[in-house]
Amino acid sequence: MSKIIINLYLLIFILITPLSTLASDKVYEISNELMCPVCQGQTVAESNSGLAISMREVVKKQISEGKSKKEILNYFVNIYGDTILATPPAKGFGIILYLFPVLLLVGSVLFWIRRFNK
Repeated sequence: MSKIIINLYLLIFILITPLSTLASDKVYEISNELMCPVCQGQTVAESNSGLAISMREVVKKQISEGKSKKEILNYFVNIYGDTILATPPAKGFGIILYLFPVLLLVGSVLFWIRRFNK
């Protein structure tokens, strides 16, 4: 009888473990896209500040409520603004951050082509 109970507990543990790992992976994925408001240069996933820990708990709670990644990120953007995002949105001033490296590369290639042609 005790072998059956032990096997039953083992089966339940095996079935539940991947689900908890999947949820924690999703919490990490979303937390890694949010910058910590009190730590400089750290994401919420990396930071151990009290605010970052509570933000991870909010993410975990919203995931358990069935909210999507986009809904959770929008929740934090509504509270903190676009600066909370680790990757700036490609709109407004943020588009310059995406275009500047390309323009710099094209400009430097053109400069060196003209320089070698002389």
